[in-house]
This record gives sequence, C-alpha cells and structure tokens, in this order.
Amino acid sequence: MARCECGCGADATGEFLPGHDQKLRSALERQVGGILAMRSLVDAAAAYAHGETTDQAFTQVVRALMSKLGAGGK
Repeated sequence: MARCECGCGADATGEFLPGHDQKLRSALERQVGGILAMRSLVDAAAAYAHGETTDQAFTQVVRALMSKLGAGGK
C-alpha cells in the first residue's frame, strides 16, 4: 500500500485518500501566496519550459512571488 501524496502519512490505495488532493492543492496555494500567485508561477514555469523566457526572468518571477511571503516561503 502506498502513502497518501498529500503528506498526511496515511496509507492510501491510490495517490490520495478521498479529499486529500484538495488538501494538497490548498496547502500549495498557501505556500505560494494564493491561487493567483500559483497561476503566475505555473505560467512562468510553462513559458520557461517552452523556451519562451530566460532563466533569469523565471527566477525573477519566483523570487518576487516568494519574497511576498517572507523567509521560508510560508
């Protein structure tokens, strides 16, 4: 049996226990500063992955988002 991917440590027959995918999604949103910040991060990552932006520009987006959260990104 696998562990639930949300990080709760419980055994799960799939990737998540029921509802725990949403638990992980919410935790990731909080970690990055909300759903709009998450969208910005994903958009920047996609642009970087497709060669549409530089590593410096991508790093600037990540640093700007995370700096709003203070030390540790939380």
